[in-house]
Amino acid sequence: MAPAPADLIDRARRHLEAHARTWASELDEDAGPRAAWYVHHDLAALLPLLQETLADRDRLAARLQTARRDPLTGLVTRQAWTERAEQLAAAGPTAVLLVDLDHFKPVNDRHGHAAGDAVLAATAHRLADWCGPAGCAGRLGGDEFVAAVPDHGDLAERVTKLRDALARPVDHRGRLLQVGASIGAAQLADLAVPTVSAALEAADAAMYRSKRRGRRGRRWPTPLTLAHTLRRAA
Repeated sequence: MAPAPADLIDRARRHLEAHARTWASELDEDAGPRAAWYVHHDLAALLPLLQETLADRDRLAARLQTARRDPLTGLVTRQAWTERAEQLAAAGPTAVLLVDLDHFKPVNDRHGHAAGDAVLAATAHRLADWCGPAGCAGRLGGDEFVAAVPDHGDLAERVTKLRDALARPVDHRGRLLQVGASIGAAQLADLAVPTVSAALEAADAAMYRSKRRGRRGRRWPTPLTLAHTLRRAA
């Protein structure tokens, strides 16, 4: 069984100290080279272990990075998105949007999962473009997406543009696949508790109201609908 890296480091340290004392005292002509050989021997044994430890660290970092990104769409997952959204909220006025695709299941059923994957990837790309570098788009799972963007007072216009972008057909192997999207949005400044989690709940409620009413388009809480949403959540 190979010595633990910590034991090897400690042995090398002790040999170096002995070497230093020997040279300081100059009492033993053979002690210096002998201590140097021990240090070299232990460092040579330690190097492969250190290399393997660094490789393990790199592999772990790669796995963690993969876990924070959806492999199909490349968007961040819920935890990474939440962290970024909270940073945006701390920096200034922020809006949170929840997007759920309409008529996505028939695409999978009629054209296969490869077609469904193409729709999800196209949706992710369009949502990321809409967010821009200042915002953050994520995939929560299935056909549900989330976004956080700085709120500059033009949310209604921007959500209309997002609705139009997501309604464009997706070209998959020469076939145009048509889906829509129900969008719910919430501005943190309008919430009684201006947090990302509260905004996500309000956007979720607004999105499902839009879906139930059969609408495709922008939905965000007005003071009245927000109060209704919060009462129902309570």
